[in-house]
Formats: sequence, structure tokens, C-alpha cells
Amino acid sequence: MPRFQAKSIDGQLYTRENCKGKVVLLQHWATWCGYCRKDEPAVEQVIKDHANDGLIVLAINAAESKAKVLDYLKARPRTAKIVMTPDTDLARLFAGSGVPAYILIDRESNVAAMQPGSGGIMALREMLKEVGLNRPQSR
Repeated sequence: MPRFQAKSIDGQLYTRENCKGKVVLLQHWATWCGYCRKDEPAVEQVIKDHANDGLIVLAINAAESKAKVLDYLKARPRTAKIVMTPDTDLARLFAGSGVPAYILIDRESNVAAMQPGSGGIMALREMLKEVGLNRPQSR
């Protein structure tokens, strides 16, 4: 994985260096994308399931205006870190994949899995298995 930089709308900076040792799930999404909306509960669930496992979810918006995204988030809050296209080079590094699309980066900053399109919770869990993040056991 080449060096990257992403600044979330809440001001947090993510780079290859400070994400090393963490698992990073990139989600390319847009407010107008019905499949993206359908996947939001699944993305939120994997964030919750792996809150203590070093998982970072960066949701990279597909070149919409910040005002539009903020309005959307008022109605549909997310815990994923929202990144605007101008605030990252990740959109360029993984261009052409459409929305939604998922890229999983392992703890050594290597691309471990990619998934074009919506797959729901089971597809996300299968991707996470690639980096040793299996679904937590029910309590």
C-alpha cells in the first residue's frame, strides 16, 4: 500500500504510518447511493463488533459537497470516520471502483481484500476474516 493521507470531517488525520498495526476498512460511498444506505447498518455493526480490535473504518465520500454530506449525516448519523474526497488521496489510489466499494488494509498496511458493490454484513465479516477479525462470540 502506498503512503496515504486522509482527514476526517471531525479533523482526525489518518496516514499509513499512524494506521500501522490497525486494520483499516475503506468504504467508498455517496449520499445518493441506495446500496450504500442499505449497507450502513452492516458497516455500523462491524464497527461495534470490533471496537476493541483496532479496526478503523474510513468512509470516503464520492466527491459530494461537504454541506450535502453534513446534512445527510444529521438525518443518518454514522460512527465511521467520514472523509471528503478533497481531504484524501485514497479516492485517487482506488479510483474507478464505484460505490459502494470496500478495501480492507491489514495491520502491515497491505491490501488484504477488495469488494466492489454491496454485500451486507456477511460479506463484510468474510472480508474481516482475511485479517483475523472473526465475528465476536455472543455473550
